[in-house]
Amino acid sequence: MVRPLPLRSMAHQRRSNRLAVGFTLLELLIAISVLATVSIIAWRGLDSLVSTRARLEPEGEQVRALLTAFGQLDRDFAQTINPTLFAYTTSPVSVLTIGGQPALSIMRTAPTEAEQPTALQVVGYRVEDGYLVRSASRPMRGRGAIAAEDITSVRLFDRVKAIRIRIWRDGQGWADPLESGTTNPPPIPGQSTSLAPPGIEVIIERNDGKEYRKVLLVG
Repeated sequence: MVRPLPLRSMAHQRRSNRLAVGFTLLELLIAISVLATVSIIAWRGLDSLVSTRARLEPEGEQVRALLTAFGQLDRDFAQTINPTLFAYTTSPVSVLTIGGQPALSIMRTAPTEAEQPTALQVVGYRVEDGYLVRSASRPMRGRGAIAAEDITSVRLFDRVKAIRIRIWRDGQGWADPLESGTTNPPPIPGQSTSLAPPGIEVIIERNDGKEYRKVLLVG
């Protein structure tokens, strides 16, 4: 006599048979479609990340170059000599014109080794062939002519269209020293006067129209 299987045993046997057979074609197609959709979403996200990185990497290089240029300017102005201490009768910071563009000339103390006597150095900033260029003379123990071979130049920032320089004058504010009619204010009684301006404003204009402004203290 054959006894019928309980309902629980029959359901378990059907599940076992299904697992032994495997997935149906419809289930495989659904799984493949889901995996394909996830892969497309992941690929688009990765492609967007790579494109953003490729776009921002040149801008990051430009920002680092700009910060380097402004940082070097700041260090040069911080080391500007004291005219009184070195018996100078002219300002150690002067604005001139080179190739139709304003340029900076700075007389500063040169970096020296410990326990070495103080040396002087002439540093200049100008725009040349679309670059902001820094020139520096060799350290000097005194005044004298500087030969061309004693000057080294380094390009700091590219795609530069123009540079504008203004100096701070007490009683006047920011003034362009190259403009005609700009005069030094009369000295104020009871206050000491300095040949060097207390502050310099440098504005770098790039070929794409962007401008970068930096205000630096002298000395």
